[in-house]
Amino acid sequence: MNRFLFLFLAVVGLSAATETGKVVSVSADGWAKIVHADGSTNYLRRFSEGDRKVGWVGRTVRYEVVTEANVTHARGVVSADAEELRRVAEVSDSLRRETADKGRMVTRMPNELMPNMALWDQDGRLVTKKDFLGHPLALNFIFTSCRSARMCPASSACMKQLGDALAKMPGAAEVRLLTITFDPETDTPGMLRAYADGYGIDHARHRFLTGDAGQIKDLMRHYGIQTLRDDGTIVHNAALIVISPEGRIAYRREGPSFDAEDIAARLLKLSGTAGTKVR
Repeated sequence: MNRFLFLFLAVVGLSAATETGKVVSVSADGWAKIVHADGSTNYLRRFSEGDRKVGWVGRTVRYEVVTEANVTHARGVVSADAEELRRVAEVSDSLRRETADKGRMVTRMPNELMPNMALWDQDGRLVTKKDFLGHPLALNFIFTSCRSARMCPASSACMKQLGDALAKMPGAAEVRLLTITFDPETDTPGMLRAYADGYGIDHARHRFLTGDAGQIKDLMRHYGIQTLRDDGTIVHNAALIVISPEGRIAYRREGPSFDAEDIAARLLKLSGTAGTKVR
């Protein structure tokens, strides 16, 4: 199987018919015009609300074809850009080897460097570890279909509160928030965009990431996040990880919930602006 196609299937977990093409335009009501790989035919496919807001125009994408009530939808839209897939595969392979080398001691402790990554955000952009260096960072893991109000929804609500607290603090402009899904088969960029919008997230500060399932599994091990699929859902632990601008783990808070003001103060201290007052 083509390596890039294999990576795509791993990202979105598709077994149904898929199409690949370049997105020419997306209308306000969600109709996307797509030129297929051979360049000979334009297709109209209905995008979800989340995918309408992702920057897919001008991008080569893959998606599942679903027809409902005579309307053909594009589901599970992900990047199919060959260079992006190559970069993701390179990082995934490197992280896989690093995880295997560490064995049982894989979970990273305070003062250790954050692992590398190459994943897509809620705007469909490929981002890497380098995009966060130079910024104090708070990181957590969730999945959007979590059924337990005390787990992922609680964690996302706390991240929203953290973002709101930082927005009121002078000197916090450089602080970044990061959420990684551990259910990339479901949580495509469009799904994450809709989820973030539901919480009123500030997209400029807070990135939601998805991508290669193998890479995410390794990242979870490095950050000490464990999951178990049970009764149609994902049972998991939760933690908030605070990372310095140099990319070193500075603090870990176990559990899905946390004190937003406390974490904001820690992040400001890492940015060198501790002591600034809330406006």
